[in-house]
Amino acid sequence: MAARPEPYRPRRFDGLGLWPIGGGALKAYGISATPQAVETARIDAAKACVAALTIEGPDGGFVILHRGEEAMWLLVHWWMPGGILAERLFKAELDAADDYRAVDRPLMACVWELVVIAFERDAYVETRMSGRDAQAYLARTLPDGSY
Repeated sequence: MAARPEPYRPRRFDGLGLWPIGGGALKAYGISATPQAVETARIDAAKACVAALTIEGPDGGFVILHRGEEAMWLLVHWWMPGGILAERLFKAELDAADDYRAVDRPLMACVWELVVIAFERDAYVETRMSGRDAQAYLARTLPDGSY
């Protein structure tokens, strides 16, 4: 019999502003398994990783930087034509959070990261897929809080 999942405990969510990429911008969010926000040095390392990516003409998108219990996770999402969401997933050890490496396993997101993904899906449908411009989409962000 499979082990029962651990109980859900809300985590801290913080907006990290807009990060430039490929002539566009991605909204950025920090999630922390601890009460403290993700540290500036870890944010800077994640920004450098994202800046090094080549993404052709994103129609907006978002980044999730998640300080989990076992690792730092960096999820980079961008919208493509047809309402398709593309993703690149990176991981860094907690004690080496500036060394992000691409994850080559069949992983997508955890339950906390899915909070952001669900919000961003709705924001994209209600803005870009409803005829509004990219600025309307980028202006709509998940409020800081505990989720």
